[in-house]
Amino acid sequence: MPDLNVLKSFVLAADTLNFSEAAERRNTVQSAVSAHITKLETELQRPLFLRGRGQPMSLTPEGEAFLVYARRILTLSDEAVETIRSARSRRIVRLGTTVTLAMSVVTDVLSAFAAERPDVQLHIQCDRSDTLLNRLDVDDIDIAFMMDQGKRPERNFVHSQPLAWVASPEFSIAKGADVPLAFLTDGRDLRRYTFEALDAVGRRGFIAHLSPHPIGVRAFVQAGLAVTVMPVSTVNQPLRILPTERCLPPLAPVALSAYRSANRNNKDINLLSDLLERSISKDAAKN
Repeated sequence: MPDLNVLKSFVLAADTLNFSEAAERRNTVQSAVSAHITKLETELQRPLFLRGRGQPMSLTPEGEAFLVYARRILTLSDEAVETIRSARSRRIVRLGTTVTLAMSVVTDVLSAFAAERPDVQLHIQCDRSDTLLNRLDVDDIDIAFMMDQGKRPERNFVHSQPLAWVASPEFSIAKGADVPLAFLTDGRDLRRYTFEALDAVGRRGFIAHLSPHPIGVRAFVQAGLAVTVMPVSTVNQPLRILPTERCLPPLAPVALSAYRSANRNNKDINLLSDLLERSISKDAAKN
């Protein structure tokens, strides 16, 4: 790999087609630029410039081709340096959460956190709740915010959250009709809560649509094809909570929790955890 210093001399010489001017821009002498070009041509075993006596200097076809790569190498080098400098100058907090929570509760929390910690960079990773705990264990994230996964030393808080029947504004269902439902392919817990509630009042439901991704479930619901069940704090427009007078029964609550890495405990992580807890506590109190 050519020396970056040599590449800089080559690019300036290619731009100016004048070694003296290239040397002036590099704040060096012409002999240094000439030495860089000679070194580069020796390494590549190809001439990069045509510079015959009495003829204007120009790039060879090999020089034209190499110039493209030289510019890319220098640009990538500058980007890499700037990225590292920027990262070192800012503190980082890594949040792991589910897609559903990232699209609802977390957005307001991010705004509040940024207002108090404008110098902290947030990284967010979205995954299944059980997978997030594994990421926490291997120090891939600092906080895991999700549906409760049981008591563990890392659990920072747990709050009960009402579940709601959720549909699009245009959705309608006849009284007593079977309820079309949309769920995550692996959403076993919410399915269980749903069918237990329907069975308790003698109402029938059926799984109309499945998706492996929460956005897919929202698409089915938003299209008016089905109803789903979600924690109330995760429901945002254009979805709406169906009123209980539609003869849909009340649902058992779920618990949302945050688990915090035992290896990391600082003021930034503490603040983010506190804001998450305040947000879901406020939503639970409203409902």
